[in-house]
Amino acid sequence: MLSSYEPSLPGSLHELDSHLEVLRGKHADLVRQLEELGEEIRVAETKRARMYNGNAFISRLPPELLSHIFLICQDSFSSFQIKAASVCHSWRELATGTPLLWANVEIRLEHTSRMASKLHKIESYLNRSGPSTLFAARIHVQKNLDFSAFLKLIASHISRCHLLSITSSPETKAWELLREHLESLHAPKLEYLSLQVRWSSASVYESKWSITPLIFKGGAPLLRLLQLTGIASSLRPPVSKAITTLHLHGVFMLLTVSDYRAILSAVPGLINLSLHGLELLEGGQLGGSLDLPQLRSVRCRKFKNSTALLLDALPLNQLEALVLCEVDDLPSFDFPNVKALSVFECGFGVSEIGNLVLAFPSVESLTIGSSSLLYMALGIEGDPVWWPKLRRIDVRDLEPEDVGSVSRLVKARQRTNHPLENVYFDGSSRRRAKSILAELQSLTRIGHLDDYLEAWPAGHGSIADRIHLADY
Repeated sequence: MLSSYEPSLPGSLHELDSHLEVLRGKHADLVRQLEELGEEIRVAETKRARMYNGNAFISRLPPELLSHIFLICQDSFSSFQIKAASVCHSWRELATGTPLLWANVEIRLEHTSRMASKLHKIESYLNRSGPSTLFAARIHVQKNLDFSAFLKLIASHISRCHLLSITSSPETKAWELLREHLESLHAPKLEYLSLQVRWSSASVYESKWSITPLIFKGGAPLLRLLQLTGIASSLRPPVSKAITTLHLHGVFMLLTVSDYRAILSAVPGLINLSLHGLELLEGGQLGGSLDLPQLRSVRCRKFKNSTALLLDALPLNQLEALVLCEVDDLPSFDFPNVKALSVFECGFGVSEIGNLVLAFPSVESLTIGSSSLLYMALGIEGDPVWWPKLRRIDVRDLEPEDVGSVSRLVKARQRTNHPLENVYFDGSSRRRAKSILAELQSLTRIGHLDDYLEAWPAGHGSIADRIHLADY
């Protein structure tokens, strides 16, 4: 409804202009007063919110205790530090003032448009983690992107980096970038190093194992877990007796028998060794086992024609755990002390299965993934009972045609003096073995396996997981 108020206005143009100036001045004063009033309201509301939050029970906790709670929550909630810093002023101050909340940075580079913001994120994390806090950095380059700025930033803080993991999709210059930015560094606190670069036909890299270090030439005296995968396999850092876990991916690396033995000789403190796709150049000869007194766990994948040469260098009588994956031949070696054996997708024939059964007299735990002949061999009744110490079998990726063999194996063992105590199935295997589960449960304990494989090496779950050791 329109107002009936009609202000008295001057009659002349000059007087009307003067009147408008006065009105505009009054309007500006009122707008300014409203803005000032709005600011007072905002300040009062902020003060009230802080007072209200201050009366909450959690706000009465000592900052040290609340900071510790933040650190616990960080393990369970993604980007918790960002969320905590957004709750209120006091939480933001506490979160940004807790260096350990920012000591674990993970970046995924997927598009050029996000590169600047991702670089700012990692820079903020490194600054907030403080100059005296060790940090872990994980960079995943998922496209053919130039990530040199990130390497340069990490390099500037390398003196306090204890874990560095870089995974790159086919990036034509990734090998060169890694060598350029990591070559001369001294990493006094670095314990875990993982470099994974996928191959492409346009990739530029060297395939030969270097006699001298190509990266971290200044030294990495605490380095104890090293993984080199893809075309990064030849990016050799300094190696020493401090290294206890080594993963080598040899598909794109040319190694002689002498190179292979020299690599192992340089890491006498080795406990866990993972070899993927290594195929030694022709002309090598068996030279006997090397002095690796601590070696206990070995993982082998995709061995073709070099199995004998690769295993010959290892003190097999010391091993307690062995993983065989996509291994087509198994020479007549003895593994007298292996207690945990895993066999995945190995193309063993009858003779190799015979060697396998004879070579592992102390097996207590067996994991099988797609190995029909092994189920059949272990299900044969009579004397002697193969692997009399076997108490647990983990069944993965069970094929429908192997269901009957698993049933016969369990029944045969239960009729001896060496029965199985536990049989575990992953999700798909359990569904396929549905018809025999009730009967098996009457004979032994049946358990569930997660559909993902446990981290390797055993006992290093969180470390192995975070450094992205090659999956099996």
